[in-house]
Amino acid sequence: MSEYDGTENPDTPWREDGTDEHDNRGDEGVTGGDKTPFEPNRAERGTWLSAAIALAGIAVLGQALLLELAAGQFWNDVFIGVTLSIAGAYNYVRRTNGAFGSMGVAVLVALVGLWLVAAPFLLGAGSGGVETTSEPGFWIDVVAGLLAAGLGIYSAIRIRRRRRAVDVRPTAT
Repeated sequence: MSEYDGTENPDTPWREDGTDEHDNRGDEGVTGGDKTPFEPNRAERGTWLSAAIALAGIAVLGQALLLELAAGQFWNDVFIGVTLSIAGAYNYVRRTNGAFGSMGVAVLVALVGLWLVAAPFLLGAGSGGVETTSEPGFWIDVVAGLLAAGLGIYSAIRIRRRRRAVDVRPTAT
C-alpha cells in the first residue's frame, strides 16, 4: 500500500477533500485503464487509412452488385465488402473521436484482404470449387484484397507505434 492518505493529490487537483471512495485506494487498485490518456489521438491521425479501407469494401460490394458473378464469388464479395466497410468505418469513427484505431480490427482487415486475394485462386476455375465468371470481378478482388491487406498491416503497425509512444499519465477514474 502506498503512503497516500487521500488528503492532497497533485495529479487530481479537482478533488478537494479526499472523501471520494476511490481517493484512498492507493496503488494496488491502479489498472491499465487508469493510465490511459484522454483522447490520445487528438490530431485524428490515421483517418485516411480507415476511410480507404471502407472505400475498398464499398468497391468490392459494388462490383458484386454490378457485375455478373458466380454465386460463390457474389456471396464472398458481399460478405467481404460489408466486413471491410464496417471495419473501416469503425476505426474511422474511433480515430475522429480522438482515440487510436483498434489493433484487432486492423489485423482483421489484413486477414480479410489476404482472403480476398486468395479466394479467386482457391475457388476459381479449375479448382473444383466455385468458378469466377467475370474477369473484371477477378481483378477487382485481387487489387482490393492487396490494398486492404496492405492498409490493414500498415494501420496495425502505426497503431502499435502510436500506443507505445503516447505520454502515459494517471487519469481520473
